[in-house]
Parts: sequence; C-alpha cells; structure tokens
Amino acid sequence: MPDDVLAAYPTHRYWLLLGAYLTSSVGNWMYRLTLPLLVLHLTGSALATGALYALEYLPYLLLAMFGGVIADRFDHRRVLIAGDLVAGVVACALALFVMAGARPVWLIFALTFLLACAEPLYQPAFQSILPALVPPRRLATANARVHMGDYALGTLGPLIGATAVMALGYQTAIFLDAGTFFVSALLILFIGRKAARPGRAAGRKSVFGDIREGLRYLFRENRIVLSSALLAMAGNFTIWLALAGLVFYLTEYHRFTPAQIGVVYAMQGVGAVLGAAAAGRLLRRHPPGTLLTAAMAVGGLAVLCLVPARGPVAIGAAWLAQFAAAGVVGVSALTLRQRLVPERLLGRVLATTRMLGFASIPLASIVTGVLEHTLHDTHVVLAFVGVSWLLLSVAVFRSPLRDAVLEPASG
Repeated sequence: MPDDVLAAYPTHRYWLLLGAYLTSSVGNWMYRLTLPLLVLHLTGSALATGALYALEYLPYLLLAMFGGVIADRFDHRRVLIAGDLVAGVVACALALFVMAGARPVWLIFALTFLLACAEPLYQPAFQSILPALVPPRRLATANARVHMGDYALGTLGPLIGATAVMALGYQTAIFLDAGTFFVSALLILFIGRKAARPGRAAGRKSVFGDIREGLRYLFRENRIVLSSALLAMAGNFTIWLALAGLVFYLTEYHRFTPAQIGVVYAMQGVGAVLGAAAAGRLLRRHPPGTLLTAAMAVGGLAVLCLVPARGPVAIGAAWLAQFAAAGVVGVSALTLRQRLVPERLLGRVLATTRMLGFASIPLASIVTGVLEHTLHDTHVVLAFVGVSWLLLSVAVFRSPLRDAVLEPASG
C-alpha cells in the first residue's frame, strides 16, 4: 500500500479507539454481573434478578435505530465521548445510591435501564468511525481485533466483575465500573478531531424521516446488504435454539459438572477468537460471499457433530469449530456493510442490521423452551440447527452475496 495512503490513517488513532472500546466493554460486563448480584442480595428473588437481565438488553430493541440516526447526524468522536461520560455518571449515581444504603429496588432498575441505553447509542458510532481510522484493505483486520476482544472479554468480564464484588464490595465495584467509562472517554478524546468524519445533518427533516431513509436503503436499494442482514437474523435465531438451552442440555443429558461446562464455554470463546483472527486474512484473499458460504457450511456441520458427540472435549471441539465459523461470518458481514453502505447512511444501516440480529435471540430462547417441553429431545433440535445452517449456506451461494466485492462506499 502506498506510503501516502498509510500516512492518511495514523495507526495510533485506531489503537486508541480499540483500547477505549475494550475498556468500556469491561465496564459493560462488570455492571451486567454486579447489578443482578446486587438485586439478588437485596431481594433474594430469582424473578427480580432475571427481570434485571432482561432489562439490560431491552434498549437494543428500543433504541438501536435512534443510535444510527445519532451516528449519521453528529461527529462520531463526540457521540462516543458523550456515551461514555453519560454511562460513567449513571454508574456513579448507582454507586452513591448503594453507598447511602437506600433500598428501593425500582431505582436500581431505572438506573440500570439508563446505563444499558448507552450501548445501543454508542455502537453505531463506533462501527461507523472505524472505516475513517484504518485503510480499506485493513478494515477486516480491524474488525477482527474488535471481535476477538469482544469474545475474550465475554470470558474475562464476568470474572473481573465477580472478583471486584468479592474483594471490594458492591459500591466500590460499581465505582470501578464507572471509572472504565471515564477512561474510555479520555482515550477517545486523544484520537483527535480530524479522525472522525462528522455526520451530515443537512436536509434532514425529522428523526423518523432519517429512520425511514435508512430502512428504505436497507430493504429496497441494496440487496447485498439486505441479504447479509437476513443471514445474520436467521443464523442468530437458529444457533440460539441450541445456545439458549445449552446449560440444561449439558447438565441433564450429559451430567456435566460445572467445571466441564466451563470447558465447553471456554472452547467456544477460543473458537470465536480463532475465527475472527482468520477472517481478517481470508478476506484479503477470498470474496466475502465465498467466505460466508463456506463458514455457514462449516458451522452447520459442526452443530451436526454435536448429536453423536460425548464428553466435554468432543462437545467443546464441535462448539469451537462452530464459533470459529461464526467469527468468520460476523467479521465478513460487518466489513462488507462498512465498505458498501454510503457514509451518510452507515450508522442507521449498521444499527438496523444489529437490531435485527439481536431481536431474533429472545424469540429463539422462548422457542427452545417450547421445543424441549414438547419434544423432550434436544438432539432433534441440534440436528435442525445444523441442517438450517447448511441450508443457509446454500441460500448465501444463491443470493446476491455470491457476487459481492469489497468496494469502498460512496457519499
């Protein structure tokens, strides 16, 4: 790549952004564990604790598209800093509330909801700023590092949160959580004003008009991006038919101990990291449609291997392969959208596709319970999931994704 092109993308800006993202992600994982534990401590109610978990993910469905509008209207860097600062202030308010010894649990629910609202408003701006910080040919690698960090923190985040609660207590752990957001905001501040490409607000009449424009582009104007969104929604729904009941399956069908279940989950994380790392290199050599087709096929075969698999190593290895395939799918699809969607629409389109993917997860969790109650045979569900991913692989091959190329997005 020519030196003048590389000079336009100083590497320190990307690393500052990645460091900020991972720091704030630690904070997200800390409050997702600390606050349910706090509610359980205060109420002794499993129902209240479960309701808090659900409340933490509700903003994704309610605010994702509004986050896309914000990302497209305003300077991405300022949006990220504001999101971190708001999350830090809310977390501090929670810590002060706990320190004061107040007991109304509804206030914890309200502040938790406000804290959870920051992420769906934050994510579209984060994903939209990435193409401005790295050269186009290195975008896949940049996305891969983010994906790897996400899954690594998915393993370490709860451990950090639990350790903080046990060693420091609830209020100090929440103050520490707030600190991660403030550190993230400081790192983004150091990126510099020229790093971010501000959104284009000219000509916009209303927020809902902006949302309609983004939806029209996604569903009418770009069949490749729409195909990638539908693939994510269908893939998430089917794989969560298996994931939602995984602990029950490993406990009731295989009599695994907690340590053995931990091995399986650890191998999932390893697979996701390996898949993301491979995706960055593979996208430089192969078209995204080819990678998506192959990865969906590998993921489907891996789930089918779970049907005869016995023991934590064999089951963990199958999940490792499945999560590696999913990592390739996730990085490839995101990179494709970032390169194809016009900059002025990028935040809204990325937010909508992310919302569609998340919306399928709670539905799949409910369906899993119904299927287990009706069939009493999780192996049938696993077989269905595996075959579904194979069929989705064929669908990708026959869809507009087959001919997709990573061309830079325009205006």
